[in-house]
Amino acid sequence: MRRSDQHEPGRNPSREGTSFAAWLPVLAAMAIMVTGCVSTFLVLQLDEFRPKVGDIVVFRPGSQDTDMWQMNIPATIISRTGQPVGECSLDPNAMAANGGSLVVESRRSEPSLQYVVHWVGTPASPPAGGCGSDVDVMVSRTDLQRLANAAGGFGVGDKGITR
Repeated sequence: MRRSDQHEPGRNPSREGTSFAAWLPVLAAMAIMVTGCVSTFLVLQLDEFRPKVGDIVVFRPGSQDTDMWQMNIPATIISRTGQPVGECSLDPNAMAANGGSLVVESRRSEPSLQYVVHWVGTPASPPAGGCGSDVDVMVSRTDLQRLANAAGGFGVGDKGITR
């Protein structure tokens, strides 16, 4: 039997608690990061932060620098009966050239979250894109947010710095 005052050779009893103490700030930081990530994910899933029916995105004429937004947003043209009739693309540069607006008309959740928006303004893409100047299109939530970002956000108020 071993006496309690003996210890193994090469083992320092005063350093046993130090290894955990050294990792404590790292574990605390990891717990804070995980909590932040999970709470951000949950907040983003709330309907309150999603575009709503009736939201509007206004492209003011000449509000964008030439070729500022190098993106084309894929869209599905929707008929008056709500059926998909073709594909096109939306170009924020073309939309901002002479202005126009997108109004969120409905939201569909199947097969994925999609928004039906009505565009009125100049043709929303170069002629090859084929969206037109007065059309209902369906876009994803991410793409609708990208269009809103290109226009300066949702709403009709002053959304930017004037020159």
